[in-house]
Amino acid sequence: MKHQIDKIELCFLTKKDHSAVCALMKDEYKHLQNSTWESWQLKALITKFPKGQVGIKIDGKLAGFALSIIVDYTLFDDMHTYKDITGNYTFNTHNALGDTLYGVDVFVSKKYRGLRLGRRLYDYRKELCEELNLKGIIFGGRLPNYQDYAKDISPKEYIQKVKAKEIHDPVLNFQLSNDFYVRRIIQHYLEGDTQSHEYAALLTWNNIYYSKPKKNPNTQKTVIRLGLIQWQVRPYNNIEEVLEQAEFFIDAVSNYRSDFALFPEFFNAPLMAKYNHLSEAEAIRALAGYTEQFKQEFSKLAVSYNINIITGSMPELIDEQLYNVGFLCKRDGSVEKYAKIHVTPDEQKIWGLKGSNEIKTFNTDCGKIGVLICYDSEFPELGRILSAQGMQILFVPFLTDTQNGYSRVRICSQARAIENECYVAIAGCVGNLPKVHNMDIQYAQSAVFTPCDFAFSTNGVKAESTPNTEMILVADVDLDLLKELHSFGSVNNLKDRRTDMYEIKVKNKHL
Repeated sequence: MKHQIDKIELCFLTKKDHSAVCALMKDEYKHLQNSTWESWQLKALITKFPKGQVGIKIDGKLAGFALSIIVDYTLFDDMHTYKDITGNYTFNTHNALGDTLYGVDVFVSKKYRGLRLGRRLYDYRKELCEELNLKGIIFGGRLPNYQDYAKDISPKEYIQKVKAKEIHDPVLNFQLSNDFYVRRIIQHYLEGDTQSHEYAALLTWNNIYYSKPKKNPNTQKTVIRLGLIQWQVRPYNNIEEVLEQAEFFIDAVSNYRSDFALFPEFFNAPLMAKYNHLSEAEAIRALAGYTEQFKQEFSKLAVSYNINIITGSMPELIDEQLYNVGFLCKRDGSVEKYAKIHVTPDEQKIWGLKGSNEIKTFNTDCGKIGVLICYDSEFPELGRILSAQGMQILFVPFLTDTQNGYSRVRICSQARAIENECYVAIAGCVGNLPKVHNMDIQYAQSAVFTPCDFAFSTNGVKAESTPNTEMILVADVDLDLLKELHSFGSVNNLKDRRTDMYEIKVKNKHL
């Protein structure tokens, strides 16, 4: 077939190309449940790794594309799934400091096949790999023609016959002709790929120009963006209105490409107004009935907006015991729970809250974090335990009614940042709730605190909000500055502890 073509150009994809990408994919992948990329997924790829997302346009029309990420392949094995390598399709596995270019997708329109457009895309990937000094390219190659032979031969025999030219497979033949080799066969690679019977050939191209980077203490910085939500309590008719407001703020901090969104303690307390005719203890137990729905909806928002959400806190009933809990909803779809360990005298006396017995750090795609709910920040042992577990950022969702209560949280949080050589982010509620018992007034000024040394703010305050005003606060923190501080700081709070004289114990563990 002859093509009347005036111009072929290789270009970087933009968010505007999403509809054209979907149009190309729909026919080829119609047997798959999710046959096209969502707009937020393409946006995430372009944001994380713009050089890895390229297209070929013929006379201005998209004719093919290639999507890629960089991964630290030492974190995976050769039997990974497509979901594993892409971070559940969020691409949070992309690591600019990784060692391998991973092919997420490549596609050429049937209309323009035979013009060697696929070779142009693969050549670009190879050149990019060399430019970035990566070990090579790896991807899982589908075997769409295997469905015609599955009853008679195994995937291994199928690939051998393709290599021997006994079976024609245009996809695999093309990849083999472009210097890729089959590293192994992966089972259950792409969920729902019935054509390949969920098998894939793990294909590899080695960069012969790769040179192992020399160790250098001045490595590329890791900058994390924090989005703090200073939430104003106001009357709500139902949970849907609260979630609508929450999504508004998540959307706002996500638009600034924040890695975390932090909500305050008991931000959903206005829902207790419906139960104001009950006692305080009964009303908060009624509020606990919403907690599971909040957890599920926040998890969906975390994935949709590509952001890790710390849900502040809310009441939870476990075996008729009431706890103050929150959830870390990661953008890969997983959810972990944290809980308040020290409850205040009022919380115990008025609501009957109990303290949790578990303290732990959480691994995220932006380092290791800890969460201490309000009063917990005033106990230095907890911060030290989390620090011993490798915490880099401490989040403190709080709820304080008066300025002196707020000052306790603020001053203690600043102390945690200094003594544990970490960042601390605090976020609270503002406003009044005259129709909710024990929640009448709120005072807050959200902030991000740092250690006090030359690489940081002289007063240890990275950023702070306007007091008692509903708003968001966005700030960047550099994790590599913490590494330098641990070794080269003016003082070394972590190293200089006199562990020969004192120690902290957690049950039977010594830290």
